[in-house]
Amino acid sequence: MLSRDVSAGNLIFSQGDGADCAYLIEQGEVDIFVERDGRRQPLTVLGAGEVFGEMGVIDGLPRSATARAHTDCSLVVVSAEQIQQVVARSDPFFAELMRKLVGRLRDTQSSLIAGRETVGQHSSDFGPGYAEVVRERDIAEAIISGEIEPYLQPIVDLGGRTVLGYETLARWKSETMGLMRPFDFLPLARRTGLIRRIDLTMADRAMAICARLGNRADAPFVSINVSAWLIQDRSLTATLARMMDQHGVAPGRICLEVTETMLIEDLDAAEEAMDDLRDLGIRLALDDFGTGLSSLSVLHRLPFDVIKVDGSLVQGCQTSARQRAVLRGILDLCGRLDMEVVAEGIEDVGTARALGDLGFTMGQGQHFAPPAQAEQAMAAWREEVP
Repeated sequence: MLSRDVSAGNLIFSQGDGADCAYLIEQGEVDIFVERDGRRQPLTVLGAGEVFGEMGVIDGLPRSATARAHTDCSLVVVSAEQIQQVVARSDPFFAELMRKLVGRLRDTQSSLIAGRETVGQHSSDFGPGYAEVVRERDIAEAIISGEIEPYLQPIVDLGGRTVLGYETLARWKSETMGLMRPFDFLPLARRTGLIRRIDLTMADRAMAICARLGNRADAPFVSINVSAWLIQDRSLTATLARMMDQHGVAPGRICLEVTETMLIEDLDAAEEAMDDLRDLGIRLALDDFGTGLSSLSVLHRLPFDVIKVDGSLVQGCQTSARQRAVLRGILDLCGRLDMEVVAEGIEDVGTARALGDLGFTMGQGQHFAPPAQAEQAMAAWREEVP
């Protein structure tokens, strides 16, 4: 979402204009009025947290009133496309109900204009969706400004402790809110569709990092997280191919990590898209294996090359025979399916040794290194390379 600053006295839109967006008032006040028989009739004064201009977007009719900045205003612009996408995703009953309510509001407004000069009073009540709309705008601006950036965490050889690759993890370094982790902003990004822009932005920046790691035979690969929605997109292969060509990166250096497989609505589409990616030479990993977000049922349908075992199954394995039995079973299953296995969430040397004894060869976790900015992570790798 975009922001628009309007100085006091300036028009925001005029009665009769086409409606291509709605506005949420972040700061300031807005006068809403109509022109009738050559006279201006005030309707209301709106304050921070209130939305206006949405009726024409929903019903497709021209603006029914004029909006002018009463004071200097900061507005969040909500495009017609964004509103229509929300309406399209809603239950048809509620979508139709919304349109009927807008029609009644127009009728009520016309009646009130005919019978009185003012309707309503100034209100500064913040609507229930205010914070979410503002945060969505902030996320969109953070993507554009580069505040959302990839941090790197190494994936290591449990035998030699050498770095085999890096997983890229999105972090938001906000000027106002500090460093924000994925759970602070990705859930909203998924609900609003911004996750696609984040995924593709992170992929492009990960390709640039991969190119900077060099083309040596032992140069680390880069693993990129993609959402369940994006992995079903048949255009993803062409998009990634263009990125790799632009950055001069070989497909074999790239691995895509897919989580939330339960959210994949069309397994056929996902299978076709993943087959295209594998044909290109990109490897595919199933992330968070062993949690409710990934299922055994997808293993026989989707062509994964790598399984990443969730840390919840890894931590404490050195003291639990039952847990070690589960991990041996996973190794056996993946061996039969010709899949590589990475153990996630390794936080201490005891766990790392226990996993090595079980037969795990690759691992990742705080014990080796926490996620770090790309420059810091790559500098550490270069120091280790002879």
